[in-house]
Amino acid sequence: MNKLQVLGRTGHKELVWDVEKAKEENAEALEVIAEAERIVNAAFAQGQAVFRLEAPDQPAVRVNAFDRAAPYTVIVPRLAGG
Repeated sequence: MNKLQVLGRTGHKELVWDVEKAKEENAEALEVIAEAERIVNAAFAQGQAVFRLEAPDQPAVRVNAFDRAAPYTVIVPRLAGG
């Protein structure tokens, strides 16, 4: 299962899909992937950081494009400092 996690002020949102089902043209999986890609592209447009993780205990790598095959994708909101 592949997962998009969106961290934010209003809470935590997750989308989960099975990339193997998407390869089989499963409509539900393709719909979730399309929504995940929309969310990631909106995050890029807003200047948010997007990271790919291979496993929860592995280091994150910053990305600049959506990858439906990434095991974990995490969006981190912009931070304002003072």
